[in-house]
Amino acid sequence: MATDFTERRRHIRVYFNELDEVRCLFVPEGKDRREIPAAVIDLSLGGLHLSVEEDSGFNPGDRLTLTVLGHRGGSVCEESAPMEIRWVFVQPGFKRFYMGCQFLALPKASQTFISDMVVDKLRQREADRDGAANVG
Repeated sequence: MATDFTERRRHIRVYFNELDEVRCLFVPEGKDRREIPAAVIDLSLGGLHLSVEEDSGFNPGDRLTLTVLGHRGGSVCEESAPMEIRWVFVQPGFKRFYMGCQFLALPKASQTFISDMVVDKLRQREADRDGAANVG
């Protein structure tokens, strides 16, 4: 299996450094229909990388519905977006497990919300870089 996904990326991806910076809720399709909370590790218009506390037997190809996406700054999007799990990483002894999900359809309000989050994160990163350059 190829592990170099760089040439397949079509959207700018941003990374978050804390498990509580960006959170979401999702519902598994065809399983227990309860909302499951997760931390968002990275995000783009193409999908997201989730960190979840419990391994609920998720597998690549499973379908999920993103129901809530929120930033600790207070902004929240509550528009449903269908996703497909593309990869899962579970390691014995780890408290969390990780999975990468691709958006299958992204409603307009969600597109705008995610685009704004990506732009804000890029601006923050640029400001941090400029501030570090001016310190020395």
